[in-house]
Amino acid sequence: MAKRPMCLLCFLMVLSLGALELMGIPLIRGNPLPLNVQEQIEAHPGSIICGEVEQYENTEFSQSVYLKKTYLIHQSKKFPIENVRIFLKKEENLKPGMRILVKGTLKRVEGPANPGGFDSQHFYACRHIYYFMKNAVLQKKTAVYSGYRQLLLEIKESCRQILKEAAGKDAPVFCAMTLGDKQELDPETQMRYQLAGIIHILAISGLHISILGMGLYNLLKKMGLGIWPAGIFSLGVMLQYGIMTGGSVSTMRAVTMFLIAMGARITGRIYDMMSALSVTAMMILVESPAYLLDSGFLLSFGCVLGMGLAAKKICALAGAEKKWTKALVSPIALQLVTLPVMLKFFGEVSIAGFILNLLVLPSVGVVLTGGMVALLLGILSIPAAKLVILPARVLLLFYEYLCSLAGRSGWSTWIGGEPEIWQIVVYYGFLIIVLFMG
Repeated sequence: MAKRPMCLLCFLMVLSLGALELMGIPLIRGNPLPLNVQEQIEAHPGSIICGEVEQYENTEFSQSVYLKKTYLIHQSKKFPIENVRIFLKKEENLKPGMRILVKGTLKRVEGPANPGGFDSQHFYACRHIYYFMKNAVLQKKTAVYSGYRQLLLEIKESCRQILKEAAGKDAPVFCAMTLGDKQELDPETQMRYQLAGIIHILAISGLHISILGMGLYNLLKKMGLGIWPAGIFSLGVMLQYGIMTGGSVSTMRAVTMFLIAMGARITGRIYDMMSALSVTAMMILVESPAYLLDSGFLLSFGCVLGMGLAAKKICALAGAEKKWTKALVSPIALQLVTLPVMLKFFGEVSIAGFILNLLVLPSVGVVLTGGMVALLLGILSIPAAKLVILPARVLLLFYEYLCSLAGRSGWSTWIGGEPEIWQIVVYYGFLIIVLFMG
């Protein structure tokens, strides 16, 4: 680590956060809001809050709105309570950036109902959300809103409509892959992909960003733009893309690493993946330390370590130099690195994923490219978009077939249960020794 000071700094940061957690300081878990504010909410759950609209979506029974920079108002006093998710009784005409005043019942986000269940409390804590407001009624709203964020929202909605027309019943999968939008994705489809071990292709990842970002950069270079103009324009477009697609942790990680890689190229510096990964992790953890125990954060960074670091070491140890042998090693390395994380959060691992990823990973770029090209062509011609997305849809049928095969087999999933912390430490210690000291 001496040659990579960012890696050492990131390691020390993680250790420090772990130490603070053991000391009872609620940076990773728990509610960091002052006790007097928590007591105020407990004593008066029926409250009035004021916040800025960040995003909104229509659910089956209500309109869900995410507020940031939120204040609890009680007896003409304001108490900051960070971000809040509210559920309006009726649909309102809202826009990002609006300040709204709402009245309803504040309730602490609850933890998992059963051991091993989804921990919504920690999931929302990563996003600085500690309270929901149920049965909310809009009292006031400002006329001022963010034109920029509204434009991004309208662009995203236009892209969604193009994919619906071009991809038909496969549109929800393409929306998830290209726009980070899983609102209309069938839960059964998600479950099939998860059991088959290929759910990761439905998230915005480094593959997406590299195909889009580097594709745009190379296109601009071929059009005659220099390194600086092409690089800066590509940086700007990918940053807006990351914001438009929702800013999930995997998207933040991929976009930030792309920004660092492109910055290195523009300035003529050497790009080091491990240093970029460390800087990205520190930036995310500074903004929200709770991500340290978030499954999405750990899996996203684990996949990069598996594909970019562990795979190289395994190839070197095995003497695998040809492209097809490296393609075989990469999914195995990914599974080895993420195995304890999968067991810790889900208690099971897809054995079929070891095999299916060998078939899926080399072709998923075709699906993504097909979706993106269809989006661009769909602006001019929907029939052309339908034609160009056809090969990608054929591949999706192939993926569905693979998922169904995995679902019918009795060996597709190994239920290993949740490992203890000491078992995880021993596993990674042994893996590091084998890969780096063998």
